[in-house]
Amino acid sequence: MGSALSQRPRWFAAALVAFASVVLAHYAQVWAVVPASLAPTSDFAGTYVASTLIRSGHAAQIYDTATERRTLVESGAPASHDNIPFENPPAAAVVVLPFTLLGAGAVWRAWSLLQLALMALSLLLVTRAAPWPAALPRLPRAAIVLVALAGFGTGLLFLEGQWDGVSVIGLAGAYALWRRDRPGAAGFVLGFTAAIAKPQLVIGIAAYMIGRRDWRAVSGALIGVAVTVAIGLIGAGPHALVSFVTAIATPSNSPTAQMQGTSGLFGGLLGQAPGVFLLAVGAGIAAAAVAGWLGTVAHRRPDLFEPSLCGAVVLSLFASPHLLGHDLTLLAPVLVAGLAWLGARPSEVTWPGPATLGVLAIWALLSFASLGDLSRNSVGLPGRATPWVLLLTAGVWCALVARAARPEVAGRQRAANSAVATRP
Repeated sequence: MGSALSQRPRWFAAALVAFASVVLAHYAQVWAVVPASLAPTSDFAGTYVASTLIRSGHAAQIYDTATERRTLVESGAPASHDNIPFENPPAAAVVVLPFTLLGAGAVWRAWSLLQLALMALSLLLVTRAAPWPAALPRLPRAAIVLVALAGFGTGLLFLEGQWDGVSVIGLAGAYALWRRDRPGAAGFVLGFTAAIAKPQLVIGIAAYMIGRRDWRAVSGALIGVAVTVAIGLIGAGPHALVSFVTAIATPSNSPTAQMQGTSGLFGGLLGQAPGVFLLAVGAGIAAAAVAGWLGTVAHRRPDLFEPSLCGAVVLSLFASPHLLGHDLTLLAPVLVAGLAWLGARPSEVTWPGPATLGVLAIWALLSFASLGDLSRNSVGLPGRATPWVLLLTAGVWCALVARAARPEVAGRQRAANSAVATRP
């Protein structure tokens, strides 16, 4: 097996490394040439404004649209680009307070670099914890990590100064802790980081933990959420928490035709037609239910933790009522874990096997779909591409889990595992 894994993968892995490096270099080049004058128009500007208002003693106004726009223009944004509302929980603005000591241009660059560093650290954590087959050389492993990092979502995250690096490090840390049999700590890390800025992205992951009957993780997550809420209450006051709920319920902050989850699926096809919201909610509940089923499978079959978690995270994103391209970075850590698990399957003895190639192809397709949706705001067929690719991705992982859970397949895998060592 060792010789098989050391022949074909070298040229393929080298090609992946080269391609991913070019893509990452392009992201860096675009980021480097952005003038400081455009920094106040990035997505991070909304958080910067809210944090500035807290520091100046106006915490009660961090969700007030008129105040936000005035403060944004004062920070250097043009009057024609003053509508970048703060949509995150109050704790996000509290966490960013030290960054407000920098100017708008410098703070955007510092925040973008921090998000990229969190992405890289996340993939390192997952790489160290993932169940790689012992015979798989380092080059293919490095190639998988770079491909995961080079997804289009990373480029958007880096350029926009979004928050997803925090969510990604939370998921990666939770995965590593789960692998070390510390579910309570895993849940706390996941709940704490998700509640800071992107709670809508973990709906399916919560269903997965419940389906897995991982009550220690659920309890840890609730404690993590409570700590985050307390930070928001202390730093911004109870009024800010009420205003946050109002802000996320405002339809203009989540235009369905621009979303890339369930709301984008139906909004891109039907626009503002009656019943679109209910269709999106119904699809989100169905996706969460499937994520819960994946959790029940993982409860019975702990050896299927990685593929079931991959499917649950994809479904969690699909179920999110507010999903954009940069949020797809949450898939990067589970992509690494899932491909590590696939590498030990009997069908993948010669890397890359058919399943590995299929997953990599879908990952590339997801990036192209998100890129296409970035410039598409029209309503009608075929609608948004990203939700369809997310459904395809979830279907692939669910099929892999269902097939691996069959008794005869499990027997063959146990036989293969006797020859392939994995990390504990």
